[in-house]
Amino acid sequence: MESCLNRILQYYNVRWNIETGYRYFKELLGFDQYQLLSMKGIERFWFLEFLMYNFLEYPRLNWQSDCIPHSIGDVVRRIRKDSLGQLVVYAYEQGLNQKPLMSILKELRLTA
Repeated sequence: MESCLNRILQYYNVRWNIETGYRYFKELLGFDQYQLLSMKGIERFWFLEFLMYNFLEYPRLNWQSDCIPHSIGDVVRRIRKDSLGQLVVYAYEQGLNQKPLMSILKELRLTA
């Protein structure tokens, strides 16, 4: 009975990782909007997911401490936070250099 329970728990652990992985890809990365209309589209979808997972897995392993495991979702949130921070620093530096606002917006492609 105990070995059966252990096996069920092992399967549930694998399933949990798969389910949370799908949630990260759908909610945090927008993969729920991808249209799967052909076999080529399905292949592209899985190729993009594979690339994205590997892109996120590398920093996840580098940032992982002995005490606190990081999830793929944690990595996505950290990359977004770092990117936003870099954008704020860039805008601040451009302001210090008295660069015109329209020039900064154009460079950031935030104007039509």
